[in-house]
Amino acid sequence: MAWFWQAWLAAVVFVFPIPHTIALRNLLLLVGLLAVLATLRGARRSLRRPALKPAAWALLATTAWLAWHSIAVAPAPTLALDNLRGDWILPLLTAALAAYAAARISPSQAIRAVLAALLAHMLWMFGWQLWLLLTTGAVADGSKGIVPFGERDYHSTLAGFLLAMLLGERMAAHIGGAGFFAARAAWIGLGLVLLADVVLRVRNGTLVSVLLLSLAALWMARHRSRFVLLLVFVAMLGGTSLALDKRWSGLKESLDAGWNSPSMYWLSGDQALRPTPASGADLDDSAYLRAAWAHQAVQAIVEQPLGLGYGRDGFGRAVEAKYGFKGMVSSHSGWLDFALGAGLPGLALLLLCAGLAMRGGWLQFRQHDDAAGLMFCFLVGGYLLRCLLDGHLSGWRLGLFAFLCGVLIAAMKPSPQRP
Repeated sequence: MAWFWQAWLAAVVFVFPIPHTIALRNLLLLVGLLAVLATLRGARRSLRRPALKPAAWALLATTAWLAWHSIAVAPAPTLALDNLRGDWILPLLTAALAAYAAARISPSQAIRAVLAALLAHMLWMFGWQLWLLLTTGAVADGSKGIVPFGERDYHSTLAGFLLAMLLGERMAAHIGGAGFFAARAAWIGLGLVLLADVVLRVRNGTLVSVLLLSLAALWMARHRSRFVLLLVFVAMLGGTSLALDKRWSGLKESLDAGWNSPSMYWLSGDQALRPTPASGADLDDSAYLRAAWAHQAVQAIVEQPLGLGYGRDGFGRAVEAKYGFKGMVSSHSGWLDFALGAGLPGLALLLLCAGLAMRGGWLQFRQHDDAAGLMFCFLVGGYLLRCLLDGHLSGWRLGLFAFLCGVLIAAMKPSPQRP
């Protein structure tokens, strides 16, 4: 059955981010669930991971808070409970299913399957852009036509997941000597995902990539000085983004206008209300809007520190209550969205859970020379950081993140049995 589980893991990861494939995704998950139930008595690895036990308790506490909050605090308990089911409980069940499935094959087989699916998306995007270049002569203008499906941030999310896990695997291989891939294949994969970052031109994705690369380079350089050369790639990635994306030049002023300007352009979109930076430079709408939305979200959190009820649309509900304007959903910061929905206690529990998960992954690596532990640590940290900058703490992104976490937890080495 090893071939089946590898194919199933790869198929789920490949289909997860593609729009309008929810029915196919659910069918694949159902097939996996039935296969797991049919092989419950078969040989599989234990899923007990003592290093992750504190994180598991924190996750249970977070889930309990969300359930209690939805019933006792949320103004609309039915809506909050429905959001809790769809955007929290289902991802947890998805992670559990991935873990039980991946535990039926070897760690290397499970990890290679999911990474191959993520890499396939990068290759698909390169092929699509090459075809556009040959047929239209351009691929880099605007947000349409640059990727085969969805928007650029879809592929940036996938590239972020791939980068985090490959960096964790390479770091583990060069510090502890335990990896899952041949060195050449792993470095080629890293090169491809960095190239994907360049052609996607998603600033928040680039920021997270630069931070993860810098952390990995500095840590590996402590053990082998030659890895300080990785900082050259960090500089090249950052420099290329600065050169190709003209939005960086007006970033500071646009953020300042979004946070401090009294203009309601962020709400109405009326060009007559569009603020002008002090220097007279053109306003970067993306940076301005994110800063303005973040400012409004912070004000709403101060006014309602216990939250408005769990859900990705907490910001939209806050704006509607204050301004009577309908249609907004996210503040474009997952942290702020979570605080708006579940309150500051909920956000504190979420960050505690993530911090303990990263600590557990690190301990798993240090105690057992386990590359999967370090990959898990990088994946959680990278996703958490990206959710600070983008409203990615829900939907298919959270579901796929949970699925990948389940695979990595199953791939971790079990603790030695005590005699």
